[in-house]
Amino acid sequence: MYYIDEVKKSRGYDGYDVIISLAYTQNLNTKASMWCTKRQMIDYINAHPYSTVKTKYFRNGSWHVGEDVHVVDNEYLRTDPNNIKRDNLGEL
Repeated sequence: MYYIDEVKKSRGYDGYDVIISLAYTQNLNTKASMWCTKRQMIDYINAHPYSTVKTKYFRNGSWHVGEDVHVVDNEYLRTDPNNIKRDNLGEL
């Protein structure tokens, strides 16, 4: 299982935020230190359909598991499985 706890974004041509890169780790209890591009994460999720990727967040002095990360239209990362064609990883 991988956890994402930070993203870098830029403003897309449509005015919405677009994820550029993500910080990830396999450890729930430490800040992520490995980085990959959004495309690399999409390719990983697609190539490993039985692997789980989730968000995580730090609150009240400890790390908490967030939501499952889904790929939409082979281009977007979302924490909700709807088909809106836009990146959305919650509060990250």
